[in-house]
Amino acid sequence: MIDADRIKKTLLDLLAIPSPCGFTDDIVRYLGEDDARAVVAHVDTIGAMVRYIRDDGRLLVAPIGHWSSRLAEGARVSIFSEQGIYRGCLLPTIDWGVSHDQEVERVPQDWEHLELRIEEPVFSADDVRALGIEIGDFIALDSHPEILDNGYIIGRNLDNKAGTAAVLEAIRHLTEEQAAISHETYVFFTNTETIGSGMGSAVLPEVSELLTVDFESRKAVEKSPFMRVTLASGDASGPYDYHLTAHLKKLAEQQGIPLQRKLLKAFHSDTASALIAGHDVRTAVIAYAGDASHSVERTHIDSLTNIVRLLQAYACSEPTFSNDPEVTTVSDFPRQIDSNSLPLPTLAPDTASVITGKKPRSDDS
Repeated sequence: MIDADRIKKTLLDLLAIPSPCGFTDDIVRYLGEDDARAVVAHVDTIGAMVRYIRDDGRLLVAPIGHWSSRLAEGARVSIFSEQGIYRGCLLPTIDWGVSHDQEVERVPQDWEHLELRIEEPVFSADDVRALGIEIGDFIALDSHPEILDNGYIIGRNLDNKAGTAAVLEAIRHLTEEQAAISHETYVFFTNTETIGSGMGSAVLPEVSELLTVDFESRKAVEKSPFMRVTLASGDASGPYDYHLTAHLKKLAEQQGIPLQRKLLKAFHSDTASALIAGHDVRTAVIAYAGDASHSVERTHIDSLTNIVRLLQAYACSEPTFSNDPEVTTVSDFPRQIDSNSLPLPTLAPDTASVITGKKPRSDDS
């Protein structure tokens, strides 16, 4: 039986390890302690980096990953310097005071008008540098996770640590059940997906299918149950593989896993990175239900559990096409169109016959 409590515990462990893209050694060490047989999930998160030390002791920052400064205001953070770890808070750049708080509404919402307050007695650039803080130091956002009795999980950095927790649970459960995995399966945990490279260089030559697990931020108006898994047809970079996507849909139907098909218009994943890098693999993406990507995110344990179920079904299924790793002839190449089911063309009547009311003209007339 899939252990939902173990998924939650694993997720809390992952959220406790700061891992903005480029600062992921410790989370990679954590993941390296697990038996690995599964698919692809990224473990890096958004974050920031010190880009300027002001004369008043405040820091200007640059985002790591593509996220808005609007979502950074008020965030509690840790700054990692060579001498130690310091606490701080991201705030809009204004003159604070009871009579001036209205300036908050007038400050532009961009990274040029955001500053990092260090929770130390620093009042000059020299004070900051005395702590060992320098330009290029990494900044990680606190997660502040909550797990509610109704199944909702809330916090920063769920994208994609929640997906990683689901992948780890699938690995553990398959191992414990001694499941009959149909073919050799690899696991990849990438640590640069947030900046767009991800699986660009990690695909092994023998891999013919690449399944990515990621976070999908759903619109509030969507009425679909939050437990559903999203099977993506494509994203901002283009379509995913027709046959592998159909294979996953069939597996979900066989296992009774609630599923929805969707085109993720503004989405980018490890799958896209692999294709852009030129890897010749079949690709697909499954995503768990999320909300408020890159802000205070939310998911649900049922959606994560159903991700685990689909991963298990996929690992135990036969490859979509057994000859994919080989160079094949045209006769062995798969088809997407059933010629017997094509609609017959609609033939327009002969124009002259419609006008005159006479029989259609023959070809030799």
